[in-house]
Amino acid sequence: MTVYDTSDHQKGLIKNIAIVSTGGTIEMLPGHGGLDIADDHNPLPIKGEVIPPGVNVEHIRFCSIPSPEITPEIMAQLCLKLEEMTSSGKYNGIVVTHGTDTLEETAFLADIYLKGTVPVVFTAAMRSQAEMGVDGPRNVRGALLTAANNEVHKLGVTVVLNDEIHSAGRVTKTYTSNVSSFTSPGYGPLGFVDQDRVLLQRRPMWKIQLPESKLKLNQKVGLVRIASGLGAREIRYSVDCGDDAIIVEALGRGNVPPDVSEAVQYAIERGTIVCITSRCYIGRVLGVYNYTGGGADLEQKGAILAGDMQGHKLRLLMMASLGIGMTAENIRRMLKRL
Repeated sequence: MTVYDTSDHQKGLIKNIAIVSTGGTIEMLPGHGGLDIADDHNPLPIKGEVIPPGVNVEHIRFCSIPSPEITPEIMAQLCLKLEEMTSSGKYNGIVVTHGTDTLEETAFLADIYLKGTVPVVFTAAMRSQAEMGVDGPRNVRGALLTAANNEVHKLGVTVVLNDEIHSAGRVTKTYTSNVSSFTSPGYGPLGFVDQDRVLLQRRPMWKIQLPESKLKLNQKVGLVRIASGLGAREIRYSVDCGDDAIIVEALGRGNVPPDVSEAVQYAIERGTIVCITSRCYIGRVLGVYNYTGGGADLEQKGAILAGDMQGHKLRLLMMASLGIGMTAENIRRMLKRL
């Protein structure tokens, strides 16, 4: 374990950290029918003890919406804004506040795109400031401490909630309402925030980076989750709607029912890229089974096995890869390392 003391202020050094806000529960207040985004002001907790000593904060309001309204287009616009900010030389670190429902997707897209040396840290709140046990102020402080750390940029984009530092590539929301919702199943956090210190335990060995190119998304990418008796119709529909690629969240090691295997072949024969991942939280897909619908069968048909990537993140990777002009073979080689 490595301990990094973030008290650079003791040496007279001031860290300039930008907080880029996008909305979510952390900005919500009670309304007539429940929690909603505050219309008249932004209640982001960025005053008083929330700001660590030696940190100068600039607040930039990118947008203020619930996270289910964050579309892939908005995610891409935010990533381009973060790229502009990290290359400006103005900031020592950037914190992004975001709603929890789609936070992991936006953070992942930023992680595979950004290549700068400025730490980018996402955070959020599971509870609004009107609820008991509010977690937003503590999460913002932890994110500011993390963004002010000189080593954090080496970890890629990170996500900080509940005093834990997670890799954007691994973290996922596991609980609908608990403050400990964000975890990295099977892998664990990269480190922790403990009062005024950032304690890093490991670096992520798993990292995907897009080739050098301006971010652009191809929206024609479908996502189909397989269940017993479900999936074949949805894959065929996606193909018939003109999708250029389909992400299939398969069973177990990457296996599907026989009719889904036929639908995968239907897609591939029509020039649609098919990527196979698992609906399981932990473990990679692999061509172990050769029965009709087994991982080996799908691979022989031309499907791409995508290691242990989560389906919703793999979809964004595919949208970005196709958007910048990568071919199916480029993508296959990239995912083969997983």
